[in-house]
Amino acid sequence: MNILAIETTGAEASVAIINDKGEVFMEASDQKLNHLQNLMPMVDILLEKRGLSIDDVDYIAVSEGPGSFTGIRIGVSSARALAQALVLKTISVPTLKTFLYNVPEYQGILCPIFDARRSQVYGGAYRWSDTGQHTEIVPGGAYDLQELLKLLEAVLKPEMEITFFGDGIHPYKEQIMKWQDISLNNNICVLFAKDDVKLQKASSVAKLALDIYRSGKIKNLYDLKPVYMRKAEAERKLEENAE
Repeated sequence: MNILAIETTGAEASVAIINDKGEVFMEASDQKLNHLQNLMPMVDILLEKRGLSIDDVDYIAVSEGPGSFTGIRIGVSSARALAQALVLKTISVPTLKTFLYNVPEYQGILCPIFDARRSQVYGGAYRWSDTGQHTEIVPGGAYDLQELLKLLEAVLKPEMEITFFGDGIHPYKEQIMKWQDISLNNNICVLFAKDDVKLQKASSVAKLALDIYRSGKIKNLYDLKPVYMRKAEAERKLEENAE
């Protein structure tokens, strides 16, 4: 059994394939925001490197969002097109939760944040349990940064460690450090993920997809939907102008 996983929610697209033994292989693009052009060639390269054909794929998994609106649309539409052409079922993978699989041995709290502009982030907080299950500490959603930090503050306890991931680190790092100094009194260890694990990865999408597959949560391609978590800027402007 092979699951083909697609990740296009960030600036750099990647694809991965995972088998029922949990062996995962990934192909990533080094070009930013060029998903439409690079996605299918990457799939071909990945399969060729593994000695597989497209007919060896049993399920199509896709990172459903949040993230780049355009990227999400490309990923979901590509997954649906492949599933339709190959007559396959699909697996919808929550993007924020995939960061757990970037650092599967990490025992602290993971907080992925994506820059949603206008002082907002897409974010959530998660951690691995002692039994290897993942727990949602703060639900994934669209938040004002300060709102998300307040929610984190309510669940953090002295001596805990929290690591931030995602493209929101760069624009909001200073505010997060100020939050630590003022609100947490340095009783909480705040860290920022290293470059090799801080962004979305198709290999992590594939690992979570395998867990979802094992739980039986497989979707018909027509039930595969993008998860934006908020309306696009153009939609908001149209609604404001209509009022």
